[in-house]
Amino acid sequence: MKLPPRQSGHRISNRIFNEPETMKLNEKQLKIIIDAHLALEIATDNAIKAGCLDVNGPLFDAVWRGFENVTSVVDDGAWVSWFVYDNDMGKRGLTVIINEKKIKVKTVKALLKIMNS
Repeated sequence: MKLPPRQSGHRISNRIFNEPETMKLNEKQLKIIIDAHLALEIATDNAIKAGCLDVNGPLFDAVWRGFENVTSVVDDGAWVSWFVYDNDMGKRGLTVIINEKKIKVKTVKALLKIMNS
């Protein structure tokens, strides 16, 4: 089941630090975030299928808004969501341009390089 796009609220990082910079991650930390994102997606998909969660309801919104706000502390550019959804966990091999250099993003390691640049 394809979920509707989620809307982010005000970024926690901006409210806490009042600056656009985010913390730098290592590969293990980024994998934990991506795994948590995928686990949350599976859990919410299953709850929707069971009729226990309304995609237009406040609980669905609170769950995903909370995850995205916490994640924004280390990913203010929303790269995790881009990697998971748009780039299909690297399977699409999309390319991004950072500092005039093209980088093909097929792995978490490549994603990390982009996020930390």
